[in-house]
Amino acid sequence: MIGTSSAVLGALFGLDGKAAAVTGAAEGIGREIARHLAGAGASVAILDRNSAGAAEAARAIGGNAHRAIAIGMDLSDEISTVDAFREVTLKLGHLDILVNCAGIQNRELITETSAELWDLLQRINSRGLFICLREAAKIMRAAGKGGRIINISSMGSIHPVMPGLAAYNASKAAVNALTRSAALELSGDRITVNAILPGAVATVGAGKAPGPAPSGRVVAGLPPLGRLATPTDIAAAVLLFAGTGGEAITGQTLIVDAGYLLS
Repeated sequence: MIGTSSAVLGALFGLDGKAAAVTGAAEGIGREIARHLAGAGASVAILDRNSAGAAEAARAIGGNAHRAIAIGMDLSDEISTVDAFREVTLKLGHLDILVNCAGIQNRELITETSAELWDLLQRINSRGLFICLREAAKIMRAAGKGGRIINISSMGSIHPVMPGLAAYNASKAAVNALTRSAALELSGDRITVNAILPGAVATVGAGKAPGPAPSGRVVAGLPPLGRLATPTDIAAAVLLFAGTGGEAITGQTLIVDAGYLLS
């Protein structure tokens, strides 16, 4: 007999007793993800190079009687990243969920893109994410209790929608490939690895990204659902992968774009 709806939802998506780390969670999509994970019962570590913003986000989440801590981390620096994950385990005691959300979206037309800009995007968005995934996987494997790794990629990694994002899209395509390879290698440890591919989402970070202003299909009109995806939409997808209900899903890329790819 199926129990009450709240009990069913709790069994599938509740995260009581779980510890999660979210990179790039000082603002935008990452902050909303951290808020939802805490709301589902997880203790949350907010990892961000913006230490002040991370601390403020942790205070806001903790103010709702949830446990949230802030840890400074420079994604471009391997030592800083390794140290941050060591601090996560020291302060939370364990790590069950990693959401790799940190990244940059510096834009430039492909004929104007310098090798330095290309290297910067790869260093942050793919190399930095890889180091986070590697360190979290080590922690989860040593604990022997499985885990969830959720990478935030981009719809542009499989279908470009505007000029100026060649380097960004390539870095996110690498994330998709890493997701599948890691899912295979870590399956024996009951660690699932999936990616979420947001479409256009209006965030402060995207608005501040240097380079040409967004143009082309992405601003030609609303997608078929009549609105853009929101940070809350992305956070809801994270909850699907993070909870018990997602334990048989691994190596997948889930597009959350309000139907952009249908148009």
